[in-house]
Amino acid sequence: MKGSKDAQRIARQLMKATVIDGRVDASVVRTVMVKLATDKPRGYLGVLNVYSHLVRLELKKSHAVIESAKPLGAVLEANVLADLKGKYGTQLTSEFKSNPELLGGMRVRVGSDVWDGSVRERLVRLREKFG
Repeated sequence: MKGSKDAQRIARQLMKATVIDGRVDASVVRTVMVKLATDKPRGYLGVLNVYSHLVRLELKKSHAVIESAKPLGAVLEANVLADLKGKYGTQLTSEFKSNPELLGGMRVRVGSDVWDGSVRERLVRLREKFG
């Protein structure tokens, strides 16, 4: 994360006020951004950059991207989403994608957590192991 230490410190403090009950409050984000842009305190551009980066990272923590080789049925999508919400909380949003390159199986990404149970990944691991 780029920015001066002061900008990082201020952005982290603003971020603490932004996350309410484990969720990013959009109205707080909007208020902070408008206030910084209108008042233009010293080093505000650095604070804006760091703060927007922190907000993006926090939002990614509550968004799941589920990829499968073929579209999943509604029942399977609901089951996968229920399992993920059990682990990450009910505020989790989701996005289901088809990716034929996976060959089979599924890849799930929530924030920086990735579970890759795809056939393609298994073949890659076998190739690395047996070369």
